Amino acid sequence: MRALSVLSNELGLHHIRDSHSPRDVALIISSRFVRLLGFGAVAPILLIHLRALDIPERAVGFFLTATLLGDVVLSLCVTQSADAVGRRRMLAVGSTLMCASGIAFYLSSTFTVLLVAAIVGVISTTGNETGPFAALEEAMLCQLTEQDGRVSLLSWYQVVGYAGMGTGSVLTSIIVSSLTRAGQPAAVAYKAIFLLYAIAAAVKIVLSLALSAHAELDHPPAPPKASSAPPTGGDRERQPLLQHQTAGSTASAVLDPPEDVAPVPARVPIARLTILCAIFSLDAFASSLGPGSFIAYFLRETFAAPVALIASIFSVTSVVTCVSQLAAPSIAKRLGIVTTMVTTHIPAQLFTIALGLAPTLPLALTFLLARACIASMDASVRGAFLAAVVPKASRTKFLGIVNVCKTLASTPGPTLSLGLASLGHMRLAIMLMGGIKIIYDIVLLALFKSAPLEH
Repeated sequence: MRALSVLSNELGLHHIRDSHSPRDVALIISSRFVRLLGFGAVAPILLIHLRALDIPERAVGFFLTATLLGDVVLSLCVTQSADAVGRRRMLAVGSTLMCASGIAFYLSSTFTVLLVAAIVGVISTTGNETGPFAALEEAMLCQLTEQDGRVSLLSWYQVVGYAGMGTGSVLTSIIVSSLTRAGQPAAVAYKAIFLLYAIAAAVKIVLSLALSAHAELDHPPAPPKASSAPPTGGDRERQPLLQHQTAGSTASAVLDPPEDVAPVPARVPIARLTILCAIFSLDAFASSLGPGSFIAYFLRETFAAPVALIASIFSVTSVVTCVSQLAAPSIAKRLGIVTTMVTTHIPAQLFTIALGLAPTLPLALTFLLARACIASMDASVRGAFLAAVVPKASRTKFLGIVNVCKTLASTPGPTLSLGLASLGHMRLAIMLMGGIKIIYDIVLLALFKSAPLEH
């Protein structure tokens, strides 16, 4: 029983149970699962589908860039108005646009129609988050728990998301394999995936509207805790963190905030946040050079990998990533927020560079799986880091601005990587992605290793 208690504490399961509204936490996490299922289903076949329609590589690059620009406008509109109009309503609006895009891709093969649907609606070009959803949901989760529960709650949010991506990739593998074995053209199989995408979005509309008022900025008061007594001698696991807490300890600032601090005005440190937007934009640009759909296209074009195999590998990488996320809160307690982000991210980028250099398909898949083990361990920790530098009243808008900056920085990436692919330098795009991300990690560590996290 002692071992189970320690394991539960390390995994942060009690933070879900003790949140201000466990029902809303469950709905938000379920919504992410459904959304990432759709994104994960589309990622392995999006570029392959567009190329199968005889769309040139440069035009596909423009398509992906225009899609990201559409996401910028949508994210800016939704996140900047969500607190005034209602977070639940705006989540439902975004989900409706996601559903409309899936239906358009299912019904049409015309480039112009698909381009408009991708710009106006929501189509994931990466297999990961796109649109305004993450900013709203992370703001909700951060206010549904106390500060010491943020990393754990956001970790589970990430874990369930990667599980959704894996499920979507598995479904793509099954659907494409079944339909092609039945003699259906590849285009029919790909369109079936977009129908699945639309269905996932429809489910997400329902989940968004089912949220309670606790998810809004002007939410009801948090229920009183059963006990507010400070830890006693029996709580040995947390005592070192409390005893050695310092102003420069980023881990302690988030995981063990001081009690009874006098309230201060909700002031956003503009200079610091501008720097944050800049360095996260650098990371986003690097990611846009080799999104999931491009990795799938790389495996297909370079090694002639079957679509079903690519989808299966994507599902495995999602499961591996999902499991690795569970370790993030425990590592963050010991190393600190920023150190955890950097020390897990740099080795992953070395595997990214190795993927670009891989001479054979087995080696490429090995590097891809190794990369998946640690590449996204910083995601939940990053969410807690951003929440800690922004006052609650500004959180939704600021997270939205960060996402908009990241998406804007991503817009040249697909055009550049597809341009390199058209010149026969597809491997170079992947290697550039890994190299630029390492630069981002070094800058982040240098600037924020000892930064105080007040909120």
